[in-house]
Amino acid sequence: MAADTREKLMNEAEALFVRRGFYGTSINDVASAVGVSKQGLLHHFPTKEKLYAAVLQRAAEQLRGLVAESRESADTASAQVAKVFQQMSRAGGSVPGITVLLMRELLDNRERIDEVHQWFMRPFLDDLVALVEAAQAQGNFQGSPALAFVYQLLGAIQYYLISVPTLKKLYTEKEFRAHEKAHYALLENILNS
Repeated sequence: MAADTREKLMNEAEALFVRRGFYGTSINDVASAVGVSKQGLLHHFPTKEKLYAAVLQRAAEQLRGLVAESRESADTASAQVAKVFQQMSRAGGSVPGITVLLMRELLDNRERIDEVHQWFMRPFLDDLVALVEAAQAQGNFQGSPALAFVYQLLGAIQYYLISVPTLKKLYTEKEFRAHEKAHYALLENILNS
């Protein structure tokens, strides 16, 4: 039962951190969403930072799993890179939420940066950079350093995923679908270069 509660707390915390960020989410928000007391949550995670770290660690492991899966299922390094970014960019499911969490951690960390003792997302970024470098060695993705290439794609994916709800309100369904199709076509074009 305790493991179930811990998992529910992490799931709800992840959803809230994705939606509101670290600073916009309180321990009370998470506890209330799961239906436990604040003290019940603190039994599993003594601080919000420890809860956030557990969520980040799990997210980083899932993202690294995408890289490992792409290495097993695609023949070339460029196809492996493409597979990872395609999975990260598709709206719906858990991967886009984790992508948002990754970007929030990279952007929202200014006040906590000196307090961080472990960078859970670094190994994932290193994995992506290694894939891009391997693809560059095979003649793909030329013209920019691997980390810059990774950041540009992460930024493009992130911007799109965050803006989907707004785009759906701004445009008709037909216009939105055309925009969505164009976004994915552009991403495919970049990944197949």
